[in-house]
Amino acid sequence: MMPSSSAPFFLALRYLRPRRSFVSVITLISILGVMLGVGVLVVVMSVFKGWQIEFKKLLLGFEPHIVLMQQRQEEPSEGGDKPARTDWRQMQQRLQSAPGVLSATPIAEGYGAIRTGKKDPEGVELLGLRDGAENALLAKLERHRLEGTFDLNGDHIILTDRLAKKLDVKLGDTVSVLAGDTIRQMIRDLRAADEQADPEKAQAVREEIVIIPKDLTVTAILRADTAGERCYTPLFIAQELFNLEGDVSGIEVELADPDLADRTAIAWLDAPDWPAEWSPRTWTDIHGYTLQMVENQKSLLWFLLLFIILVAAFCVMNTTITVTMQKRREIGILTALGTRVGQVIAIFLNQAGIIALLGLVGGLAGGFTVLHFRNDLRQWIAEATGRDFFPQDIYFLSAIPAQVDALDLAAISGLAIVLCVLAAWIPAWVAARVDPAVALRE
Repeated sequence: MMPSSSAPFFLALRYLRPRRSFVSVITLISILGVMLGVGVLVVVMSVFKGWQIEFKKLLLGFEPHIVLMQQRQEEPSEGGDKPARTDWRQMQQRLQSAPGVLSATPIAEGYGAIRTGKKDPEGVELLGLRDGAENALLAKLERHRLEGTFDLNGDHIILTDRLAKKLDVKLGDTVSVLAGDTIRQMIRDLRAADEQADPEKAQAVREEIVIIPKDLTVTAILRADTAGERCYTPLFIAQELFNLEGDVSGIEVELADPDLADRTAIAWLDAPDWPAEWSPRTWTDIHGYTLQMVENQKSLLWFLLLFIILVAAFCVMNTTITVTMQKRREIGILTALGTRVGQVIAIFLNQAGIIALLGLVGGLAGGFTVLHFRNDLRQWIAEATGRDFFPQDIYFLSAIPAQVDALDLAAISGLAIVLCVLAAWIPAWVAARVDPAVALRE
């Protein structure tokens, strides 16, 4: 019998000693296969993790963390009073004093149409903001400004570059804005005129329809790819357009930790003195589908890249098959001397484990090296091919992002070792059950 439990490991090392033979070549190929699989997984998952973080920052770069919307006032019943409503100024003060809140500023939002004399109207989402240093949303939007200045103190509007191109306008030009409710009311009045049986009455109704658009000057242009399609006006302009009469649509809240948006909104709703007409809408409510789609892409990447490790595991299996065939006579001798089946299997499992460990170390080293020089490699490839595969004007990132996740590394390492050992188990089990007499005669 084998003298100690370390004997399988000792024999595994002995079988892996470099020699000028076919076994040493396929062993080296197996190590390189594991190294390649681990390295690719490390690079791809780290870059994707970095892109995921930057994508989240991109969403948070133009979207309020929480928007509190106030429901429209209901009409009182006959003889009844109007339901009590919490003044938005009181609500703003309450939010500003809440823990974890950086700013709480009133907004007026709605839909409208923008046109110039040269182009057809374009439907847009308008957001009225109050100017001032206390508005944290303006500071976020500043990063997406292409040209102009954020002037929200006059008859001004901030457009996106995509909309400006459609309307064929530039800084300093004037655009005409109509609120969506005004357009819908005009359509209702025109239908009422068409339904009049008397032509003179119908004409009188049409003459009473007067639509006066609001002329606004373009003072800044934002990047639509990163700041969304929303346009911005001063708060008082939006209040006028949407007939709010000094009221607001809601209050946008910026938090110190945006990841706590859902938890914070739930805590506010659960408060016993929370006004029923105010309801929160978080940034994850708006972009939840997009974030879930990114998570699904990560799962798909794991599934696809898993096949690289499987190929490496099959290389290890081929190495084990070759070694067991060449060492068949030695296996027969060990079995004849009383070595148990489990000990023979352990020899080749140790061998597979050593191959996997060497490939894992090499793959991690190679992966971290590629990550460290990823932007230099990007520049070299761009110079060699004449094409940048990560253009800044598309991804809005000056460098390829990367974030090494400890859980991903642990999963990659464990997966590589487990698959390689499992791949070697079948040929090792077959070799351990060989008849010693048959093996010694061969």
